[in-house]
Amino acid sequence: MNTNKYTHLEISVPNIQHNLKYFRSFLRESTKLLVLVKAYGYGHGIGEFSRILEDNGVDYLAVAFPGEGVAIREAGVKLPVIVLSGGMEHYPLLIQNQLEPSLPGPEAFQRFASEAYTMNRKDYPVHIKLDTGMHRLGAEEADIQSLIEILPETGSVKIASVFSHFVASGEPKNDDFTRQQIARFETLSGLLTDHLDYKPMRHLLNSPGIERFAAEAQYDMARLGIGLYGMSYVDRSRLKPTAFLKTPVLQVKTVQPGETVGYSRAGKVTRPNTRIATLAIGYADGVNRHLSNGKASFSVNGHRAPTIGNICMDMCMLDVTGIDVKPGDMVTVFGDDPTIFELADILETIPYEILTSVAYRVPRVYSF
Repeated sequence: MNTNKYTHLEISVPNIQHNLKYFRSFLRESTKLLVLVKAYGYGHGIGEFSRILEDNGVDYLAVAFPGEGVAIREAGVKLPVIVLSGGMEHYPLLIQNQLEPSLPGPEAFQRFASEAYTMNRKDYPVHIKLDTGMHRLGAEEADIQSLIEILPETGSVKIASVFSHFVASGEPKNDDFTRQQIARFETLSGLLTDHLDYKPMRHLLNSPGIERFAAEAQYDMARLGIGLYGMSYVDRSRLKPTAFLKTPVLQVKTVQPGETVGYSRAGKVTRPNTRIATLAIGYADGVNRHLSNGKASFSVNGHRAPTIGNICMDMCMLDVTGIDVKPGDMVTVFGDDPTIFELADILETIPYEILTSVAYRVPRVYSF
């Protein structure tokens, strides 16, 4: 029975563990596993959530920005953390917090090596990002040649891994392109590692890549992002939802035909004795305003109830006519019913956006 009678995002640790086991089933025992916890852990939290992942045998973490990595360190997490999008101005902060940079080219490499030398570091771990087709960040062949030339002069750093990012590994129609990326990664990473007297890790697989290309592109480590949080590109039924957005009913009232509900009088009441439940959650918490006026329904005591009227900043209303509901009852906005995928389809977006839109002011509660 849920005792958290306030708006919160409930994180199911057993479901996280289930999903971890599923994705590990595709990998060799020796293959390391990196989990993406950027964007506040895809909405799941950062410090405590990272500790949970550390306790469950994850080998690496990755974030987008330095501040996320600092929060992980402040939580006492010792795992290596890659910062994927840290600008050059943040390099001293990374070194101070033992965070490992992703470096997309020779300029970034040289700048970081200089900072590490200034701060008396030797063999500081860095990660070289290669561009194999995303054309977002990453070194291309000419950049690798430049890197090879400056490597002998940079004892302050050591390449811990070389990696790239699939563009469309979850889409069978793009499998030819994905295999081109694999071949290009093999070539480009080889150009670099052949000039080293040690062998950095290589990693290319993302969540759909783990499910669909582990046999041909596993390398030394795999990166698990949205898959951990319940998204499968092979069989969604094999994964479990990890985040449940819940909120209490504040009030229930009866409204008659001809009356309206909410701002702009958008909710039109047509049935006698329509019962309206007001919830303690709104668009400032991550409930998208485009779910207003019956476009979505949430779960109330085992029944679906549609939204009515416009979703407000801090509240929203449901038509709960015919449902036994009272103030204090908990409503599930997404979780197992409705699923995050259902809301994503309504909003014509992806589950990532919904997860990462849950506001910081919504407490994360971990259930074990």
